Amino acid sequence: MDLQADASSTGLPRWRDELKTYWKDDGPRFRHIAKVAIAMTLAMGICMRLELRTPGTAMVSCVIVMMHQQSGMVIARGFYRGLGMVCGSFAGLLLIAFFPQQPLLFLTVLAAWIGVCVFGASYYRNFQSYGFVLTGYGTAITAIPAWSNPYGVFDNVVFTVSEVVIGVACACVISAVVFPRSVVPELYASSRRNFTDLLSAMHTLLDRASTVAGFDTFLALIRERAGVESLRSGAVFEDPSVRLHNHVYLDLDRSFLDTVAWIHALHQLRVRVGAEADPRALAAVEELIGGLLAIVPNEAQSELITLEQVETLLGRLDGFEQALPAHLGRLLQSLADLSPYQRQFVATTGSALFFSIDDLRVMCRSYVDVRTVGRLPWSQSVIQAIGRIARTRATANPTAATIAGARAAVAVLVVGAVWIASGWVGGATAIVAVAITSALFALAPNPTVASWQIFGGCLAGWLTGFAFNFFVLPRVDTFELLAASLAIVVMVGSYLNTFAKTAILGLGFSLYFCFIVAVTNPTVYNPSAYLDTGFALLCGIAVAAVAFSVLVPRAGDWISAQYMKQIRGLIAHDAREGDLDDLLYTFELSLRDFILMIASAPVDARVDRDHLIGWAFAALEIGRSMIQMRLDTERLGNALPAGWPAEQDAWLAALAEVFEAVTPQAAEAALAATRRALDRLPLGPNIAVDAETLTRYRMRALLHFTELTLRDDTLALWQARRVQA
Repeated sequence: MDLQADASSTGLPRWRDELKTYWKDDGPRFRHIAKVAIAMTLAMGICMRLELRTPGTAMVSCVIVMMHQQSGMVIARGFYRGLGMVCGSFAGLLLIAFFPQQPLLFLTVLAAWIGVCVFGASYYRNFQSYGFVLTGYGTAITAIPAWSNPYGVFDNVVFTVSEVVIGVACACVISAVVFPRSVVPELYASSRRNFTDLLSAMHTLLDRASTVAGFDTFLALIRERAGVESLRSGAVFEDPSVRLHNHVYLDLDRSFLDTVAWIHALHQLRVRVGAEADPRALAAVEELIGGLLAIVPNEAQSELITLEQVETLLGRLDGFEQALPAHLGRLLQSLADLSPYQRQFVATTGSALFFSIDDLRVMCRSYVDVRTVGRLPWSQSVIQAIGRIARTRATANPTAATIAGARAAVAVLVVGAVWIASGWVGGATAIVAVAITSALFALAPNPTVASWQIFGGCLAGWLTGFAFNFFVLPRVDTFELLAASLAIVVMVGSYLNTFAKTAILGLGFSLYFCFIVAVTNPTVYNPSAYLDTGFALLCGIAVAAVAFSVLVPRAGDWISAQYMKQIRGLIAHDAREGDLDDLLYTFELSLRDFILMIASAPVDARVDRDHLIGWAFAALEIGRSMIQMRLDTERLGNALPAGWPAEQDAWLAALAEVFEAVTPQAAEAALAATRRALDRLPLGPNIAVDAETLTRYRMRALLHFTELTLRDDTLALWQARRVQA
């Protein structure tokens, strides 16, 4: 008996601990699916009370908008869904007005319009792209059902927009009020992790014992930062303080990109110094880098940097920056007997450290400022937010975006042609399905897999909806029973949607269950129409999936060549002769987005992603040097040696030619031009500590970094000729 009592007493706490662990992991999921059910039920009830035609449209809006669990993400997605639906409805009105009873012209223009919207979605990022997606298939939802009855299009627009707005409003209110899950804490936590990882990467890559090679660390940092920016896109709708701090976040993004670029450059320099430098020069370089690493926190993986540590780091950076010029001067004087080539390693390291400290300090200051209570006037914040819209364009390759748009247009035209030729009643629904799938998954890393997953979700939703419509619904005689019955089914799909591997499958199940069941006022019992609608949806999704698989898939040699062509264009045109106003930030942002695009593409044996990423980092290194050199030349003006402007122009032209011609001869010519430019800006016998001399040292450092990049055998710049467009 005692043994049994002991076993039960020890088993109970273990059972409780396991239950607590399970609830900690899955509790947020259950709260989320309950919120989805409440929002969907509320939207359906309001639509029924207002006697709108298809409450199912509001239910679909709730399901789509509440894909995310955080309130800010839901509100952001809802905002762009509503905006896109209004624009799409207006476009639908115009289509019906211009092409009534003209099926060929109507479908051609509709397909072209959807293609344009998919192009826009591929050209933008975050929730802005979702607005383009909704504009495209919102036009199809509005125009196609009313095409055979042009006089009813206005009523269709009013009902559809009203139902969408009700669904979005219910989703946003419930998400923000019932068990709210704020995105702001996740934003701060992700930003904190990203900052900690950046400081850890400095130690990993710059420590003298480091043997790290490749771009994995930099890719991880860039991916993390992109995730932080995505969270901020939702947080601005949730917390006014995030919106008012938009300018600080912009400085944080800018300084982060600059700091990562400096770390990469210093890492490349340290590798070259280890291979070529004199032992004394090597010791001086290690002393300079070690001085910075000594003041930078290096937290363990399980710990994150604290705000107090960041504030302490700020003060230490100021002290290190003030002492660095004199320290660098003493080191160079002690190495006066070495060749200029050996002393250049030390001068480049010191200059890079001096100016990277400034970027790191801005990042630390911005990190602290976004966590303080200071506020900007709302008008200033709004102006800055509007100005940033122009910089949200990704480096999405215009050719790739055009292909995505053309693919969507072709898929819509194929289904439309079958509809017209066969007179199929469900053809209109198939067009809506192909439009939704083509637009919604054009941005997915692997749209083919995503579209087939949504096909599986639609099939499951169709079969479940059949059982619900014709076996359950006839026995439901109250609104409460209807709401409970629908909620149980939708909660299953929403639960699947909370897992990364089954997210699209769960979304497709819930979305198309609500779409096919189509709760209407009044409800219609029509099995043949139901089966035809489901078959049409599956056909439309399948056509879109086949189009993703067959019509110029995103992977392949040809697309790689287009990516390479755009990388080269950024150097040959933007970096060489672009307007210097904010050029450095937009250039770095473009390369960052471009690197992410390559890294997130599906694995394909025909695509050498390491080669593309290597080229992108080479472009980042050389392009930054070109832009910063132009800025420093403009800043120093007449203080530079006579003939420097002509020398700089020749250097810029030679580097542009490397990325234009991609030949060994161009690379050798650029290397020679870089060395001539270094000779034009000598180190000088005396080491001054004024800002002008330090700027000149930065110019020499940039030239030196460019030389090292051009000499990097692992890049083999001219070998890209085989993938040139």
